[in-house]
Amino acid sequence: MQVGLSAEVQKRVKNKELQPLENEDLAFCWDTHLIKHKNRNVLLVVNVSSRYTIAMTDIEPRNWNYYSVYIGNVIHMAMKSEGYSDDQISKYFQLAGQMKLTKTHGRKSIGGINRVMAATDVYDDPFIKDAKYQAELCKFLNRDICTPPGFDAYGYPSELFHLDMERLGIGAKRKPAKIIEFPQY
Repeated sequence: MQVGLSAEVQKRVKNKELQPLENEDLAFCWDTHLIKHKNRNVLLVVNVSSRYTIAMTDIEPRNWNYYSVYIGNVIHMAMKSEGYSDDQISKYFQLAGQMKLTKTHGRKSIGGINRVMAATDVYDDPFIKDAKYQAELCKFLNRDICTPPGFDAYGYPSELFHLDMERLGIGAKRKPAKIIEFPQY
């Protein structure tokens, strides 16, 4: 598994040597970026393949020292909230392999993060007090139609994430994904 760190995150994760990017299935690649919203630090964890976004607030300073473990826990928590069982989540992490901290995964991925940041600016609902995982913000961010690097068709990030999991043999029982194809002109 590759976790890309933006320049903002690299400032917080001190003394961590970044490994070079390798060709890996994009479903196992995540990019992270830190923003300020409503006077709170918000860590965006974005899947490169599907642009599925996880939003975390109020990261404690000690968590920056164990960033790999923290991100693994964040992804586990988000997959659990999406309805995946512990066995399915374990299978995902087994297939993903050892976590490597890298630079972000290119222009299209950074463009997706910029889109997520713009959507976060529009989000007006209050954050859940004393909660690190902001479930409502995550739902809001994953309702933005996109064509992320792992797909050729338009779709919602949450549905595209589930398609990736089905492709990997980890799929949860769900309704069919909604993929929107625009007419060719």
